[in-house]
Amino acid sequence: MANEKEVKAQVKLRFHAANGQRMLAVRNLSVTMKKTAGMTMKTLESILALDNGNPDKSGKEDSYWPLAEASILKKKFDDIFEATRYTKALESIKALRKERVGELKTEKERLESLAREKGHADKLRARISDMSASIAAKEVEKFEEGAIKFREIYLRVENLEKEKEKYQEELSELRANVQETLDTDEQLAERIKNFNVYIAEQRDVRRREEANEQDKEDELTAARKKHVELNEEHGQLIAEAKAQEERMLDREALIRGMAAQFGIRGFDASPIERDKIAEFTLKLRSFLAQQTAEVDQIQSEIHESNATFNEKSREFHSSLERYKQKRADYRSRISKLQPNIASTESKLEAAEMLDADLLNVVSDIEGKKARIEKLKTDIASANHDDRIAELNTKVRVMEDRRDGLTLEIRTFGLQADARAKLTLHQRDLASKEREIKNILQVSNAKFSKLVGTDINTDTVENDVNAVVTKTERAHADIEVECNLADRKLHELEASSSSLKNQLTAKREELKGLEKRLRDGLEGHISVESATKEATEEINYLRESLSKSSESIELYQKLLSYGKTKQSCQVCNRHMTDEEMKPFESYLNEKIKQTSPEARLEFENDLKSWESALEGYRELMSYESSIRRLKEVDILSLEKQIHTQDQSLPSLAETAEGSVNSSNLEWQANEKLQALKRELKDLASLRQHAINISRLNSECKDLRKEISNVENTLAVTGPKKTADDVQQELDELSIELRNTEKEKQNLQNDRERRNNILRAHETELHQLQLRETDLRSQVREREALREGVEAMQLEELDAQILEGQGPIDSLDQEHRTAHTELNARLSQAQQAAQELIKSADKLEDASKLIERYIRDKRGKKLQDCADAIARYEAKIQEYRLEIEEIRKTVAKLDKEINEGGAALTNLRENRRIRKLQSDIQVTQKEIESCDLEGAAKAKRNFEEKYQPEKDRENEMQQKSAHIGGELTSLRAQLQTLEKDLGDYKNINKKYTDQLVKVKYHSLKMEEVNDTMRHLWNKTYQGTDIDGIRIRYDGEGGASKRSYNYRVVMTKDQVEMDMRGRCSAGQKMLASIIIRLALSDSFGQNCGILALDEPTNALDVENIDALAASLVDIINERKNHANFQLIIITHDENFLRKLGRSDVMDYYWFIQPVGALL
Repeated sequence: MANEKEVKAQVKLRFHAANGQRMLAVRNLSVTMKKTAGMTMKTLESILALDNGNPDKSGKEDSYWPLAEASILKKKFDDIFEATRYTKALESIKALRKERVGELKTEKERLESLAREKGHADKLRARISDMSASIAAKEVEKFEEGAIKFREIYLRVENLEKEKEKYQEELSELRANVQETLDTDEQLAERIKNFNVYIAEQRDVRRREEANEQDKEDELTAARKKHVELNEEHGQLIAEAKAQEERMLDREALIRGMAAQFGIRGFDASPIERDKIAEFTLKLRSFLAQQTAEVDQIQSEIHESNATFNEKSREFHSSLERYKQKRADYRSRISKLQPNIASTESKLEAAEMLDADLLNVVSDIEGKKARIEKLKTDIASANHDDRIAELNTKVRVMEDRRDGLTLEIRTFGLQADARAKLTLHQRDLASKEREIKNILQVSNAKFSKLVGTDINTDTVENDVNAVVTKTERAHADIEVECNLADRKLHELEASSSSLKNQLTAKREELKGLEKRLRDGLEGHISVESATKEATEEINYLRESLSKSSESIELYQKLLSYGKTKQSCQVCNRHMTDEEMKPFESYLNEKIKQTSPEARLEFENDLKSWESALEGYRELMSYESSIRRLKEVDILSLEKQIHTQDQSLPSLAETAEGSVNSSNLEWQANEKLQALKRELKDLASLRQHAINISRLNSECKDLRKEISNVENTLAVTGPKKTADDVQQELDELSIELRNTEKEKQNLQNDRERRNNILRAHETELHQLQLRETDLRSQVREREALREGVEAMQLEELDAQILEGQGPIDSLDQEHRTAHTELNARLSQAQQAAQELIKSADKLEDASKLIERYIRDKRGKKLQDCADAIARYEAKIQEYRLEIEEIRKTVAKLDKEINEGGAALTNLRENRRIRKLQSDIQVTQKEIESCDLEGAAKAKRNFEEKYQPEKDRENEMQQKSAHIGGELTSLRAQLQTLEKDLGDYKNINKKYTDQLVKVKYHSLKMEEVNDTMRHLWNKTYQGTDIDGIRIRYDGEGGASKRSYNYRVVMTKDQVEMDMRGRCSAGQKMLASIIIRLALSDSFGQNCGILALDEPTNALDVENIDALAASLVDIINERKNHANFQLIIITHDENFLRKLGRSDVMDYYWFIQPVGALL
């Protein structure tokens, strides 16, 4: 085949089907070289001589078609559903057909029952005709002429009595609510006629009064505004008057205070008159002039005193010059002694702090001594020398030990290989033991929960396998039972839903009929009562019509006889003129009631009642239908629903143990999901158990190896490893360094404390020397202090010799005289200032008071008060006028508003008079009737009329009842015939529609159930809980199309599997999907052919695929129609399958003529 661009080959497979028939499968393949040095293989054709089913056949190039893109998956599933002949749906279709046949039989029985009822209705119709003829014959019969006359007279008298009573009642009601007038009828009519003109005049008067009221309101508003302004002005004037009174009181108080202050008498009385005030002002001015003169006098005395002082001062200054010369001599002597005094004073000032410094030095010496003693005690207690000696001994011991370990390390070089192997084994053993420990920590709780015991590393795998087998068996049993019960439950719920829909429709029909019945009855209690009332009215109207033609002649004869003879022909009683009026009125009314117009009205009423009677008879059919719905149809449906509701809990218990029917499916799924999670946990636990068993076995082997190496090393040397010795040497080196460091710290601490002690001793010696110096300086200070005092005494003696004494005395005398004069001047000036200030106050107060008087504010206050009083009177006057106008307007409003009542009162008066006249006329008519003859005719009428009337009513009721039943049965028959016509070809239509709608969903659910079961059985991982095929419908029921996709679930979350799964998961999912499709659509030929299933898989995925295929074969090897064919070049894959003992036959195929 070298150098060939295309190579074609044919593969043939001959086998026997499940029914023993021999089969042959042929596949034509083609391999083509690509331009890029690759190859492309494709299938040319496939010939499979099988039955008409649709087996799943996929070559290597399309073995992953279940995870292909959506368009390929859709095409594949569409081909599968088109090629299938709906074999599994036939059983459910037959059951549904059987159910529809039963319903058809029921409808036929109902049709026969309605036919019987129709015959009964025909009989009833014949009876109705007979009864109608009898009624017509009875209507022909007439009563005797006396009875007819009696009824006319009696009814006439009765109607007249009723009319009279009605008139009297109206009259009494009117008199109770109407005020009667004494006007004549003409005056009353005139008042009613001119009433509107009178009301219009009253409205004009009211408008004029309203205009007048508005004018008065405006005047009142203006007066109130002026009144408010005057009140504001009055308040302001009152405030000014009060302020004037306060100013006058303040002025009087000021005058009395000034009089008391300055000793002016005669002004203590209150009030002070204006003359007194003027007199006080003059006296105050005179007193002020005197005080000013006194000030001038004191100032002149001061000038004289100053002149005298200046003269004496000049004399004393001349004497002072002499003293100054003497003082200069003394000062020259003092200046010579001054440096010694200054230096001595500075020494004394510097020596002032010697006492404090001495005390401080003494206290410092005491403190230093105490600290030195404490340091000596601490050094002695630290025991540095002994501790340092101990550390030196310890260091020597550790150095000897270090030398020994170094020697051991040298010897380890001879056993490096053996010890390295021992170290490696020990590390591996520790690692595996840690791994076992970690697995035990993770899985112990789950193992105890699922298995019931603690983990035993020797038997853990067997324990887990036993629990897994048991749980899988229980899961399969429960799943089968739940699926069966769930299917029955869904069928029962569908039936219950259908019955409930029928019940709802019946109730809606019942509501509609009841509504139509209520609308047709128009307030009557029942159809029977309405029919009875209509029948009575029709009879009454027919009798009235039959007697009206004869009654009018009778009434005319009686009226003519009464007018001629002035007597009643019936009772043969003579009547006066007053009695004739009611008699004539009554007979005229009766003649009017029996006139052609009244007869036409009776005929219209008769037609109306006959139409109503026909409507009531139609309502009888509605009443019959309502009774049938309530008593038969609805009760039957409710019983069926109740029976099915009672059977739901038992079926739910079968499906789920003890669950409510409302959440049956949810709890069943929950239980299955719990078992599924338990199986996943067991699968994970089984993997852990396998790992534990493997690690435990490896640990046993490692322990044996370690024991052998240690025995070998025990013969040739110590059992320690080089790492152990090196670790010990490192620890010893660290300890030695720590000891050296501790020794150095002790030495440093000893040196530090000794240095501190020496420093304190040096400071103590310096303080003692300082104390000696300070004590000598104190003694020198005392001597200097004595010399300074002596020199100061000499300076005072020199100053005394100066001539300062006369000058000081002169200055003192001058200051005393000047002080006295200034005090007198200040006192006089202060008195003058107080007088001026008081005079100014008095003048200011007088100015304000005089201005108030000059402006005549008091007169204005009185005028304002008089104006306010005038306006108050005017406002009150306006109010009274407005009130009178309002009363007039209210009276006019009342009269206008009650104009209708007044007009009504006038009209009611006219009506009262008419009623009185009608009562008189009616009474005359009553008196004109022959009641004695009427009573005799009444007895005769009662004896014959009532029995015949009862017979007539009974026959009419029977006729109406039978007519209603007949109408109801006809309507029911028409409805059922129409409903039956709707069921034409219903079985075929229902079957076709059910196949279209149900078959696809049933088959897809079946495929998904099989996939879920196979995945849980075969998949070893825990990252995917299951896989399923999702299908989304598009279009209507007649042109429905489906799109398909493969999804994987994890913790109830779905995700598209395409592009998200590994190669092994992809291969396993494809195999499971094809197996599920084979179970559902190829029952007679369950062949699964895998062509190169390990293509593009790594070793781990190949192992997982082999384990999964083993599980699938074990799961389905008992199925008679299951056949698995694997075509592969992977011999390792075949070996793994062969070890599991699941393959029956092997064929090694090679090209014809190839070399072996």
